[in-house]
Amino acid sequence: MKKDDLTQVKNIGPSRMKLLNDSGITTIKQLDETPQEKLSQIESIGGHYAKLIKDAVSEYYGKKPEKLAVTSTSGKEKKVVDINRNLRKKIKSLNKCLKQAREDLKPLGKKKYLGAYIDFKKRSNTLKSRLKELVQIEGRLSQKVKKKITKNVDTLNLTLKMAGKKPKKKNYKKIAQGIKSFSKKLRDTSS
Repeated sequence: MKKDDLTQVKNIGPSRMKLLNDSGITTIKQLDETPQEKLSQIESIGGHYAKLIKDAVSEYYGKKPEKLAVTSTSGKEKKVVDINRNLRKKIKSLNKCLKQAREDLKPLGKKKYLGAYIDFKKRSNTLKSRLKELVQIEGRLSQKVKKKITKNVDTLNLTLKMAGKKPKKKNYKKIAQGIKSFSKKLRDTSS
């Protein structure tokens, strides 16, 4: 079979023509008959350029390019994706609030709050490690559990924000209790 100049087809330059020739595709007719999947497996062509080349060959022969079927996602699938995205956002915001609370509640020069601050810091470190575990096992959790965790994250975020910027024993106790109960819930869901 005689070789064609494959560079006549859009998206094929001298280097791609050499790759195609090395793969045994030497004519435009062969290129038209070659499935897109096979083209995409050729080194440095990939799926994107395989589709562009197949469309260009179709245009070369005067055919209309194939259109891929539009895949639609159901409302239920979208809801699952939204719940997962929402959970990740909430976890990120909780980590941010914990960091801010650590800064706001530092007992600068006040030794009477040091014990409460250390307890709060330990609990927040435990919570951070549980959140990391949660992110790793997120795919195995049911949607109901994810919604429950998201609701609890909101509650804890509110508690952290309401703690105020002044170290007080009641603030430390309230936050420590909130973190403790949330950590326990996370431990129970990851078990």
